[in-house]
Amino acid sequence: MNRTSEKITGPLKLRTDLEIQPLNYQGQRALLVSDRLGLIKNPVLLQGEALEVLALIDGRREPDEIRLEFMRQRGYSLRGSSLVSEILESFRQLWLLDTPEFQARKQSLIQEFVSLEVRESALAGEAYPSEPSELKNFLGSILELEKLPPEVESELNTGCRPVALVAPHIDLGRGGRLYSRAYACLRGQQYRRVLVLGTGHLLEGGVVSLSAKDFATPFGRIRTDKETVKQLTGAAGVLAAPDDFAHKKEHSIEFQLLFLQYLLGSDFRLVPVLFGSVNQWLGQASRAADIPGFQPFLEGLRKIASQPGTLVVAGVDFCHVGPKFGHQQPASEFKREVLAFDRGLVEALLHRQAESFWRLLRENGDRFNVCGFPALAVLLEIMTADRGYFLGHELVDEPTTRSAVSFASLVYF
Repeated sequence: MNRTSEKITGPLKLRTDLEIQPLNYQGQRALLVSDRLGLIKNPVLLQGEALEVLALIDGRREPDEIRLEFMRQRGYSLRGSSLVSEILESFRQLWLLDTPEFQARKQSLIQEFVSLEVRESALAGEAYPSEPSELKNFLGSILELEKLPPEVESELNTGCRPVALVAPHIDLGRGGRLYSRAYACLRGQQYRRVLVLGTGHLLEGGVVSLSAKDFATPFGRIRTDKETVKQLTGAAGVLAAPDDFAHKKEHSIEFQLLFLQYLLGSDFRLVPVLFGSVNQWLGQASRAADIPGFQPFLEGLRKIASQPGTLVVAGVDFCHVGPKFGHQQPASEFKREVLAFDRGLVEALLHRQAESFWRLLRENGDRFNVCGFPALAVLLEIMTADRGYFLGHELVDEPTTRSAVSFASLVYF
């Protein structure tokens, strides 16, 4: 249902949180626009004149200036002015523009979520079955996909218990093999607390976001360690986001919880932590511990991770390359570089070398969009493991967008 039309005024700018995917549709250049906030109910396909108008929205031009520039480019067609008005109004209706109306709606959504006591599943029925028995069969089939390396089986058979896992957060279908290898390590294990480090794809206004909400999945409710969350939020200080809204739609933790409940039940206490970008410190820091004001938070995490009966899980992906992620070239042109780069990341993770890990991204300038970097950098600061094992790596193509995502699984004892 369309909202009431309103006059669009002032310099126009697009929302900064839009997901814009370039593609070729019916032989023409197009953009597919969506958002994680959920205001755009179905992805929007933009072509033709809409793309021309979109290119003129730069945060400086007002609507009249956009109309004039469009008409100038089109040879001052009289139709141009009304066409631009129609397109701009459609952009407003579709929630593409950063307007006072959008900001008010966003704040309303934030307050609605903040007031809740339970974070409900965001992707049940879409990314995985919503019915418990179907979900159990679905996860069981994933866990049967792969066998563990003999050296890891040997550790488990001698009674050693994993203290940390690195698992993907890509969709369960494409990441199945490496979800399988990571979580097969937890068969027969028990933990009192699980600290899950994820990527805050929606995180704004901070580097970390913790939530004291209990988390619900089709398997039931997981209790959050509220006192620990409160202490960690205080320790993070100004680096903490002002609220936990980043958790609302976030899948990087949600996917891990499915396997954790399937294998461990729901009796453990959860500490859910999302991380935003730390790229502003890449040049001046040599590791996550060098970020100003981060030490108290890391010390708090380290204390938790070192306690008996605690498991740390990093739900992360590695590189994101191709037009979908802002590159001009297709992912195929990056493959050799990405594989070499990821080998370096895995080596640093295996040998728990925080400075080497940080240096790799600094030298690369995060050209490959490693969304899991902050969580992994923190994992290296807080982990108490003696040894780690590589469980696998994949680079998965997305042919329709000529893009690709890489990810890996590791286990630590």
